[in-house]
Amino acid sequence: MAKVILILLFLGSCTSVDYIILNDNKIDSKSDIGIITFNIKAIYEKEELEIDDLMKLINNGTNDFVVFQELFDESTREKIIERADRNKFSTVIARVDYNSFPEFIFQDAGLFMMSKYPKVDLSNIDFGCDVENSEGVVYTILEKEFSSTNDFLANKSVAGSLFKIDENNMVFLFTAHVQAAGTLEHKLFQLEQIGTFIETTVQKIINEKIIDTPENLTVILAGDFNSNAYSSDRFESMMKALKYPRDLHKEFHGTNEEYTFKNRTRRYDYILSYDKIGKYELNKINVHSIGVLDITTSKNESISDHLAIKASFNLENAKFTNKEFELSK
Repeated sequence: MAKVILILLFLGSCTSVDYIILNDNKIDSKSDIGIITFNIKAIYEKEELEIDDLMKLINNGTNDFVVFQELFDESTREKIIERADRNKFSTVIARVDYNSFPEFIFQDAGLFMMSKYPKVDLSNIDFGCDVENSEGVVYTILEKEFSSTNDFLANKSVAGSLFKIDENNMVFLFTAHVQAAGTLEHKLFQLEQIGTFIETTVQKIINEKIIDTPENLTVILAGDFNSNAYSSDRFESMMKALKYPRDLHKEFHGTNEEYTFKNRTRRYDYILSYDKIGKYELNKINVHSIGVLDITTSKNESISDHLAIKASFNLENAKFTNKEFELSK
């Protein structure tokens, strides 16, 4: 058996988050929430037409939260922020950055979040030694494994931010990107890191009384986990590693399969929600719609090798239960 070599990164105090306030307008509260997650594949600079048509879709859509992965190119990132509708979006978490040795191709994690709602400041909370906290955004790097592609050079990570919806309700939104190439065992290890990270940070804000009651907290995880939803063994292993969230797409569509990767045979991308973290019962959302979206230019050319997933849900308690979680009890 080949020896698995892990790259251990030594992170200093120079890890950071680029956090931008686009506006400080008062937001009208609502119970219906829209979210889109998309692996944009911006390893190099995107063409102007691609950025223009992407941002037209984002600005004109019913998206309260926008989540990107693989947004590495700085020029593309800046243009996305410049073209975001500042009357619609108030908060941008533009990048999660690491200073690591040896220096890798992509020092940032490629993760990006944009929200209609204001971020809750968590900067004074000590989440422990395994959680970085910069500008009140929590994050951690995922341990790497050598692979046959340069995918392992990117700083795969998980990041989270707490957003205030109204006087009572908050959404803790997490995004992550798991290594593509490599062993199944190591992917599961990264997924376990993500599950533990979410459990640690959510329980901490509840214990610190950041929110009045856990039932008013919605926890969402969206991203590219490089694990096929339609491989039953891999899916079950992934859900166990992540501590049994609900796969909103599978709940909504049942046996109807939709794909998010270029070969149209796999779904690597997810929007997940948690009904429970540890001993705490959380808000159980009710999904109105969820589906995949091939984001294309006006020339009908796909912007990425991934399709996006877009969902609309209600913050009021869901009408269905999480079968995976019930089975795990």
